[in-house]
Amino acid sequence: STFHAFGDRLIKENALELGLTPDFRVLTRAEQVIFLRDHLFEFPLEHYRPLGDPTRHLQAILGQISRLKDEDVSPGEYLAHAETLRARAGDEESRLEAGQHLELARTYAQCQTLMARRGQVDFGDQIVEALRLFRTRPHILKRYQERFRYILVDEFQDTNYAQFELVKLLAARHRNIAVVGDDDQAIFRFRGASMSNILDFDRTYPAARKVVLQENRRSPQAILDAAYRLIQYNNPDRLEVAQRIDKRLISTGPGGGLRVGKAPEHFCFDTVSSESDQVAAMIAEEHAKGRPYRDLAILVRANHDADPFLRALNMRGIPWTFSGNAGLYGRPEVRLLIAFLRSVAHPDDSISLHYVASSDIYQVPIVDLTKCATYADRKHRWLFDVLRAVPADLELSEEGGAAVGRLVADLQRYMELARETPTGELLYQFLADSGLMTRYAKAPAELEQEVQNVSKFFKRVKDASRVLRYDHVREFVNHLDALIEAGDDPAVAEADTDTPAVHVLTVHKAKGLEWPVVFLVNCVQNRFPSTRRSEPIEMPVGLIKDTLPAGDFHLQEERRLFYVGMTRAKEALYLTSAEDMGGRVRWKVSQFVLEALDLPRDAARPFKARPGEELKRYAPPPEAEALGFRPLAPDEPLAVSHNQVDDYETCPLKYHYIHILRIPLRQHHAVVYGSALHKAVEFYLRRRAAGNFTPLEDFLRAFEDAWRNEGFLTREHEEQRKRAGVQALTRFYHEEEASGDKPAAVEQEFGFALGPTRVRGRLDRVDDTPDGPVIVDYKSSDVTEPKKADQRARESLQLKIYALAWKEMTGRLPVRVELSFLESGLVGRHRPTEADLAEAREAIEAAARGIRQRRFDPTPGYQTCRYCPYNQICPSTATQE
Repeated sequence: STFHAFGDRLIKENALELGLTPDFRVLTRAEQVIFLRDHLFEFPLEHYRPLGDPTRHLQAILGQISRLKDEDVSPGEYLAHAETLRARAGDEESRLEAGQHLELARTYAQCQTLMARRGQVDFGDQIVEALRLFRTRPHILKRYQERFRYILVDEFQDTNYAQFELVKLLAARHRNIAVVGDDDQAIFRFRGASMSNILDFDRTYPAARKVVLQENRRSPQAILDAAYRLIQYNNPDRLEVAQRIDKRLISTGPGGGLRVGKAPEHFCFDTVSSESDQVAAMIAEEHAKGRPYRDLAILVRANHDADPFLRALNMRGIPWTFSGNAGLYGRPEVRLLIAFLRSVAHPDDSISLHYVASSDIYQVPIVDLTKCATYADRKHRWLFDVLRAVPADLELSEEGGAAVGRLVADLQRYMELARETPTGELLYQFLADSGLMTRYAKAPAELEQEVQNVSKFFKRVKDASRVLRYDHVREFVNHLDALIEAGDDPAVAEADTDTPAVHVLTVHKAKGLEWPVVFLVNCVQNRFPSTRRSEPIEMPVGLIKDTLPAGDFHLQEERRLFYVGMTRAKEALYLTSAEDMGGRVRWKVSQFVLEALDLPRDAARPFKARPGEELKRYAPPPEAEALGFRPLAPDEPLAVSHNQVDDYETCPLKYHYIHILRIPLRQHHAVVYGSALHKAVEFYLRRRAAGNFTPLEDFLRAFEDAWRNEGFLTREHEEQRKRAGVQALTRFYHEEEASGDKPAAVEQEFGFALGPTRVRGRLDRVDDTPDGPVIVDYKSSDVTEPKKADQRARESLQLKIYALAWKEMTGRLPVRVELSFLESGLVGRHRPTEADLAEAREAIEAAARGIRQRRFDPTPGYQTCRYCPYNQICPSTATQE
């Protein structure tokens, strides 16, 4: 039994004693986010509920609550600690921090109350409630102690503090407990695992007998020695040092003798494209020698790291299966089903409809589809309406007209069918009509995982039907969208180890598995080891019950993860890296490679592609050619705005969706709010620049006229947002009137050329000060710290492009560029330099070069994809950090 299954069993058997209903429901993490969102304005939140983005901190709040439960900290204990912090606060910063913890502690308490009232618990409660049961009901604890007289805990290094407390209570009478674990394989701290449990077990049970297992029948000695050399860098925070034992593994062959084997090899390449191409080539070579594909594995640090390797395998026709920590909703076969359901439920969802139209099922020619999408965007109409009555002047091809007609007829039929048909039946009908069901029924081995993913999605549809008020496609889509927005993304179906394909998976997923040949890829600094990210909300040190390591615990965990990856190999291990992983930074070989192989810092010399292969990389990718987008000549004129440069730098595929395909978007509440603020400010500043007085009432009326009630979470959210806008503009008005300053220019257009590239845009405001010109850009985002405001201004590519534009137009730099944050009233200031201008030129030229070459390869990242409006249809969306 797992800990959570055991806790669930305890709670169900004793629900009444805990004040719960026996049929209580366990919420998933995504369902918790939805629960918190639905009750958002009932919680005592202020700092953690910014009106500009009320749901921004939901994941962080739940993460804090989850961590508190892992540390066995009750709401009362947290509240008492927060009160102590407030009483001891000696300065404004400490008082602010204490206030934030009070806010969270009260929210934690109210969240538990609301969930209990609704008969709901979460995964953390399955342990916390079991602990409460045992601590408050000694007779029940005694009964379970007599029932479980011998306790064995496997993978003990992956338990958290609260779970160990549960074990200690169960074992308190008889102390018959055995644990199995390896501190060098503790890699699940992100799940709340406590490394200190395995290190502290000896203190809790000093009489426990220790058995050290050193015999290894998987990996050859050469690999084990390299892995052991690596893990030594975690000393002294290791069991081997703390308890003075010998953990060096000895490889044992079939006859009982030492198996030395082949030493790990490291290959460094010039680019990640070269790296992925060469890994695919080595796999093809191994297969040509008679090795089955299933005997080879590619291990990656994170889900999105697999993309270039999957593409390289595809290019060589090598079958593969991918198994990450998430990704079901991102699989093409599942993404199509979701897009279909959204298209039926919401005719205004042009993104999903575009995805269905361009799929293999309907194959609307991309040129025709782009014409329709562009027309819909310019006319502010739904794509569905345009496809239903295509304007004659669009002149679709004969093939395109037929495909569009079939698509519209099918969608109208499914919309009619959806009136009375449950979601699962509607989806099944689509699979049958499209021929997908027949294809899946005859699926060869390499398509088995695809079929399993579809089956897994059908199970999600079935599960949802039990909790929805009405099993209707619109209800289901809204429910699914809420889950996805909350971070729900189940793992893809697990591929059978005998599937005749190369196994590509994350190192976390690989734990407990093994393959004859393993490629551990992307071994570069800041990728593996990954960059440490601080917790969004830091746990107060006084509440942490774990024994924290003396060293860098993040680096130590990353090193243990690398150790696990290395020890998956039974025969051969290849470590690969690349100097160019995209962007402008030169990547260094991972310190773990150097530590494991005992190499000097400058040992790696990248292999470069042959000239012919190098030239091929500058050709348009196959998908661009297939889409019919002709690359532009290097000297062909191109016009870009700062938004386009920023979009391309963020993700070229995002640029493609927005500026090439022009897929229409639903309005977001932040855009509505920001647009209304900007229009009101523009109205006021234009009158001020002309010397006209504007009463406050007229100023606020301009804000009201620009307001649109679209995209807000609730009516209450919209009203609070509008009040915040009125307050921000009122403060802005009084400050402007008191200053007496008159802008020299408002919404001033600019344009300049960098070679064949023309850059255009508008400046919100230009002031002519005694020191020189000052360029001001207004922002609706809620920056509340002066240092953060200055940092935003200093790092803003937009302001650097504005400064460059001013220099190109006037021959001199502006004396200052500013970001004026309307909500807080803060102003971020920066004095531009020639280095800023050089950075702006480089960014513009890099974006223009990629746009001309029609290179729209995705650059996924968790934060980037999280806020991308196209993350529902993009095949490369990064769903987890």
